[in-house]
Amino acid sequence: IQLENSIEANNTKISTNDTSDYFGFSFFDVVSATNTPLLDLPLQSDYEISLNDNLELLLVGEKNVLIDVRVDLSGNILVPEVGKINLRNLSLTDAEKKVNSFLSESYIGTKAFLNVKEASMKKISVIGSVASPGTYFVNPFVTVSEAIKYANGLTQGASLRNIKINRIDGSSINIDMYNFLIDGNLTVDQNLRNGDTVIVPATSNFVTVNGQVHRPKIYEYKSEDRVEKLLSFAQGLTNNANMDN
Repeated sequence: IQLENSIEANNTKISTNDTSDYFGFSFFDVVSATNTPLLDLPLQSDYEISLNDNLELLLVGEKNVLIDVRVDLSGNILVPEVGKINLRNLSLTDAEKKVNSFLSESYIGTKAFLNVKEASMKKISVIGSVASPGTYFVNPFVTVSEAIKYANGLTQGASLRNIKINRIDGSSINIDMYNFLIDGNLTVDQNLRNGDTVIVPATSNFVTVNGQVHRPKIYEYKSEDRVEKLLSFAQGLTNNANMDN
């Protein structure tokens, strides 16, 4: 059964401030003890270079030297005898490849190794249906879900399936957080960039799934969803379920 054809209205009765019955909302209720970023955690190779990051550039070969470089407000680093190289929003791996490409023209037989010595804080905004919308200075590895936690979680009616990330370059990304919360798809809960705005919209597309299911909750649905999908969100039917009714 197509949900949009079978649900006339949401008649769920919940108190104004109670979100405990909404699936996934409690995941974002854990409030950090401090908003001060922790910068001593190891960064993976897919970490994206950000403004004001302090990098170490190790040259090995014909020229052997360790250089400290900082990413300026234009996203460039300045390498002696080479010039400026723009690394903004490149992964650490791709940034190292780009540096080596530039070095091959100036230092023959020299290999470059790039490392993040000190990652800068990121300035992000979280707005919409969150408890504390605002702008935050956060860890360099902050994800969408962590950003919502910084904003003290979700308010009633928040949509987890249409979260939007607006980037300062004008691009945007739409995220269905159910793919992370239900299927464990970590690529959905992606890292944010400096200057990103996370928008959590409101929705009225909720339906209560209760009775003989393993996880009775209130779930958000999209117009193309079918009843079978809602039952899968609720982890399926129990052995006592009457499948004919």
